[in-house]
Amino acid sequence: MEYENLLEQGETLAGEGLVEDALSRFEQALALAPEEPEVIEAVGRALLELGRLEEAEASFVDALDLDPAWPAPRLGLAAVCTRREEPFKVVHHLERAIEADPDAAETYAELGRYYGNLGEVDLARATFERWTDSHSEDPDMFINAGLTLFDAGDYPNALGFFEAALETAADPQQVSGARTFRANALDMLGRYPEAVEAYEEVIEATPDWWEAHANLGICHARNARSEAAESALRRGLAECPGSPEIRDELAAHLLSESRSGAALQEALSLAEEAVALGRDEPRHLHTLAESRLANGDTDGAASSYQSVLELDPADPAAHLELGLIQESLGATPEAERHFMESLKGDPANPRALYSYASLYYASENFEAAEELLMRSLAAEPGYSPALSALASIRARGGDYESALEYIERAVEAGERDVEHFKSSQEFLPLHDDPEFRALLLRMVED
Repeated sequence: MEYENLLEQGETLAGEGLVEDALSRFEQALALAPEEPEVIEAVGRALLELGRLEEAEASFVDALDLDPAWPAPRLGLAAVCTRREEPFKVVHHLERAIEADPDAAETYAELGRYYGNLGEVDLARATFERWTDSHSEDPDMFINAGLTLFDAGDYPNALGFFEAALETAADPQQVSGARTFRANALDMLGRYPEAVEAYEEVIEATPDWWEAHANLGICHARNARSEAAESALRRGLAECPGSPEIRDELAAHLLSESRSGAALQEALSLAEEAVALGRDEPRHLHTLAESRLANGDTDGAASSYQSVLELDPADPAAHLELGLIQESLGATPEAERHFMESLKGDPANPRALYSYASLYYASENFEAAEELLMRSLAAEPGYSPALSALASIRARGGDYESALEYIERAVEAGERDVEHFKSSQEFLPLHDDPEFRALLLRMVED
């Protein structure tokens, strides 16, 4: 039938990312078969992909009216409600979809992942177990469950799901994935020797599995084994020469160690190669920008961050870094614009709040600066730059008792810039104060 051919063409176009063209085909099919729920649901999916939520919802409701037992429109309605941040409706539609087709594993996975994203860890685990209790030979679902709980910070139960996946997995890629994820969980549980052993097992079985090499390097670095981390990443690069991810991790590691100029140049070369191999990955562009900054190329770093924004115009980290670059160049209006954009995407980022406050501080608008700094501390009470800045504001206002309290909190949080407190004009009246001198001594001793 002609409408079926149009429907098939639309699905092919949608799979290629040509959603507008796919919608056109689906609408042509709908004109020929206005009572076919499959066509109506396809129209809804295309509209959803285009962000036309009200029209998509209407299509899914129409499809459901024609076939109340078909779960696909329910899944579409759940997706609409997810976009609208209506959690109760999302859960309602997913549960109804499960009732309509209790054998559809993906719906259980979708509901479990949704609970995980909401932070409802127990409900997420229970949802996955509803499936695995009666389908104990499904390694994909065990892995799905483990990843969901891992992302939610429930590492003990994530480990249990990964170990269950290993018991049931037969496909080599499933086995490698489950082993790698199990090692990740062991690492996050602080079981460092077991984690290293687990990563080495994966690498021995599948030496070209780049993720195991990268995660082993990260595991070593997290446990303050810098040389072991670098060694693991270099071995990974030798085993996986075409991997942009390994290059990115090694570049980031070299940057974090603040090494010699040669190491910084190597980090830059690795980051450039990573971008060339994985151009559409924002993370690689971030690392390239950091490498360029470390090598003194401010313009190149700004260009890299602009490339990130071309891929994701709302990326808060890129806006923050561009704001800092513009601030260093004295372009205050541009810096402010980027800080505001960064806070739109990440409103509780203490570094962004502190950076934005620095603009007001520089213009001596201390009231506005203090408001932003207090927001920064609300997000992270131990953020030492904000504590030190508040100490400066209070000292400028003659409130030395409060200034000393903020300096003490800053020192406890890791502040070590003793020269700043010695040389800044606002702290001159405190130079003979015993408490102030004791705090300076603590900075030096630590």
